Amino acid sequence: MNPSAQQLQQWRELYFSGALQKPDLSFEEHIQLYEATFQIKAAPPFYPLWYPDFMEDIRQTNLFAILSDLNLHPSDLSYEKLSEAYAALHRWSVMKRSEFWKYMIIERLRVPFQRQPDTILAFPKGDIAQPLWLGGAIWNVTDMIFRQLPEKTALIYEQEKGAVQHWTYAQLFEAIRQVAGALRAQGLQVGERIAICMPLRPEAVILYLAALYAGLSAVTIPDSLSGEEIATRLRIANPQLLFIQDGLLREGKFIPLYERLRQFALPKTFVVAGGDRVQVRLRNNASTWENFLSEGSPLISPSYGGSDREIGVLFSSGTTAEPKAIPWTQLTALKAIADAHLYHDVQVGDVLAWPTNLGWMMGPWLLFAGLSHGAAVAMYEGAPTTAGYCKFVEKQKVSMLGVVPSLVRRWIESQAWEGADWSGIRLFSSTGEASNPWHMWQLMIKAGYKPIIEYCGGTEIGGGYITSTLLHPNAPSQFSAPALGLDFVLLGEDGKPSEEGELFLVPPSIGLSQMLLNADHEKVYYSQTPSVEKGWIGASGAEIPIAYAGVPVRLRRHGDYMRRLSTGYWVSGGRADDAMNLGGIKVSAAEIERAVSSLPSVGEVAAIAVPPPEGGPDRLVLYVVLKAGSEVSVQELKGLAAQTIREKLSPLFHLHDVVLVDELPRTASNKVMRRILRAQYLQGK
Repeated sequence: MNPSAQQLQQWRELYFSGALQKPDLSFEEHIQLYEATFQIKAAPPFYPLWYPDFMEDIRQTNLFAILSDLNLHPSDLSYEKLSEAYAALHRWSVMKRSEFWKYMIIERLRVPFQRQPDTILAFPKGDIAQPLWLGGAIWNVTDMIFRQLPEKTALIYEQEKGAVQHWTYAQLFEAIRQVAGALRAQGLQVGERIAICMPLRPEAVILYLAALYAGLSAVTIPDSLSGEEIATRLRIANPQLLFIQDGLLREGKFIPLYERLRQFALPKTFVVAGGDRVQVRLRNNASTWENFLSEGSPLISPSYGGSDREIGVLFSSGTTAEPKAIPWTQLTALKAIADAHLYHDVQVGDVLAWPTNLGWMMGPWLLFAGLSHGAAVAMYEGAPTTAGYCKFVEKQKVSMLGVVPSLVRRWIESQAWEGADWSGIRLFSSTGEASNPWHMWQLMIKAGYKPIIEYCGGTEIGGGYITSTLLHPNAPSQFSAPALGLDFVLLGEDGKPSEEGELFLVPPSIGLSQMLLNADHEKVYYSQTPSVEKGWIGASGAEIPIAYAGVPVRLRRHGDYMRRLSTGYWVSGGRADDAMNLGGIKVSAAEIERAVSSLPSVGEVAAIAVPPPEGGPDRLVLYVVLKAGSEVSVQELKGLAAQTIREKLSPLFHLHDVVLVDELPRTASNKVMRRILRAQYLQGK
């Protein structure tokens, strides 16, 4: 059921009259206005609260410019016609993938190749999972940053105490060349790896980009992980150098980082000071950032290579105990740049902020998204949950703010954003976990009813497969469109296309991973996936081909669970497999179970993620079988398990509940049936 034309007009009148933007209007009063306008009880899924004509001129967006380029733009700018135009664009982008990506890369993004590609898309191995993109091209993705106007602001860094640093593109270029030269002075050769473990700050940004400029690969590791988890990632990627911060400054407190690795063997290490000077004792082969910079001379020219050159390694837990090591290539960066252009509408002069880290995919994504478009990337030293961060967003005139849904919940519960003026934000983006529509509505209100680009994909994609766009009405926690150049299908329990079910991608697409460092890529993503049958329709509305360019099409496993609404929009149901998103971080059940099993009282444990009744991010629940003779209480066990998870995995993981059972349900092959546990818990334990 959709709202009537009269109801939509009434909502528009409320918006344009300024009634919805009154700062003293409570959320309860917004709900009352919604119910009075649409004559319906407010409950998810909500009607759209933002419409394309709320923008000053929809024709100034990147997506509309593309519609115009391709003669797909409607003369009638109603949201119905704009949605139809996008649907036509998406069908073309998946039916003619080579033509779409050629247009995006050559004509729209104008990638500065040293040598133009001989082919856009080919299948030399005869395998849809192993395409050759931009064959013969020679380039360096950092050239897309180096072509920006030197006098424009590139980086903004605000410290908790209020000091602010600004870097122009000219200053960024100079710093990248200097650090690239210092990396070469360490004897590193093209293709070798360095590791970065520090917060998002200028040194981390410059080091990451300098590595790419010099033809190296940057292994990025979140600073929120335990020493054991950081060491595991170093072992898997085997970098030649490690760059790490001595500690983190959070609300005036020093939280050790380098010291977490005291018991582990490390590669040659350089330590960056979180404050004015390094506050820890350096061991063995460790030295300071200043000593690193003192060697070598600036590297004047970048190192050029092919499209499949590795530029980084990120980690995603998936469904195994050991984190998957996913190489990013220059093609992955292109996917991030294209998505920022298409759905986030990044423009020259924008200011982008995203409370993330280079160890999570949105960290590198943010750099490519902002700096390749001539925008500024704004960073904050402290925790994003604080009032200081919320005022930072206002002071630095952030125009696009990225969020994780659990962070929005914290802002609402603590009222940390009280008094911060976010009216300058023109759009939000939300990713990392399923969002709570009530919370997202309040986020829209905070900026005067601005759209939230719900954006879902993965580290192994380099961006999204489903999104919101500025051509579609925007509803809280709903995706309005599949991403261009890529299709997907939802399969129900019978293995047939359905309006609800597990999501499978339809390759090929730029950005999709083609290898893993420590796992069998074919087995992880393609083994035993369903075969495409004639007549199956994808999210594009077009029939999924049995073969593309003569190569058989195979579905790619992704693991998300999605539901399509009667409006044509989608909502996320979280993970379909045994992986889970906790606090915006993807983690496997096996990793949680391995950590908790170390407790003396625990015999067996199964970890599941369950959605809260009101919707939103998943909650972690443990089913535990105690060892014989153990008399630990549920509350005591919960406290011990929570502490273990924080120390061994991440302090961002919160334990919601512990359930004691006599035994765990298992299959004939002795695998724990977590789906049964999940169903039992949702039915009331």
